[in-house]
Amino acid sequence: MVYPDRIVDFAFCPYPCYQYLADLADPEDWGPDNRILLNYIDFTYRRAAYLQERVDEEGRGKSFIVLDGDFACFNTGLFTPRFEAIYALFQPNNRPGAQPWFLKGFFKSSDLALSEVDELPARVHYTDNPADLIYDFHLRVRPNIDHILGDENNLARIPEQLRGEGNECLLRRAFEGAVAEAERRAAANYTIAVPQYYNGRIQLLLPLRLTGNQPELALTICREDGFYSARTCLTLDMAYNNARQICRPMASWLAK
Repeated sequence: MVYPDRIVDFAFCPYPCYQYLADLADPEDWGPDNRILLNYIDFTYRRAAYLQERVDEEGRGKSFIVLDGDFACFNTGLFTPRFEAIYALFQPNNRPGAQPWFLKGFFKSSDLALSEVDELPARVHYTDNPADLIYDFHLRVRPNIDHILGDENNLARIPEQLRGEGNECLLRRAFEGAVAEAERRAAANYTIAVPQYYNGRIQLLLPLRLTGNQPELALTICREDGFYSARTCLTLDMAYNNARQICRPMASWLAK
């Protein structure tokens, strides 16, 4: 079976269900209007659909989306404060021309609403090699400075005092110094590097301090053959949203 790319194409999802999920799960800051939570659930569904298609093709393995004529279910990857897993449960959508499923709600594993699901679906994963999630201080970071500082989107995220005509040399030196410092900090404490998943690969996020002692940007680095490449930087809000797709960031520079 081929699943839709977005959860909103898979099912009609009433917005109040997301607030209920935020209240049911272990408390955390999901941003204005639960924006981070909505992105997280959409991304988790997309990953579950991808993994389930692989299971279907191979004809073996744990289920990531359980489908039955009367229900559909996937593991949100979230937990209650007492560490019960939380699942999304769907029922058929009988509205003509609408999505095939309707989000019935989010339920913890002990809820009787899940009693019809014989085997609860597995939690999604993003790599088969846990080493991908950890910064390797043996590898140097090679930033593509021309791309990062020459790209309009990247440049717009740089602190304003470093931008503008006549500041090109100052910006380059500040950026190179911030990258070198980030490498040293990550070498001293590998937990500073926070993983994210992008374009089918695990990347790591490193904090950049360009003008002061507090991180202002996150540098994305991707492991290559013998080094880390870096081609973009993100605002801290963007970095948190991306990192939260894998797990709740606990590094002090990014944690909410």
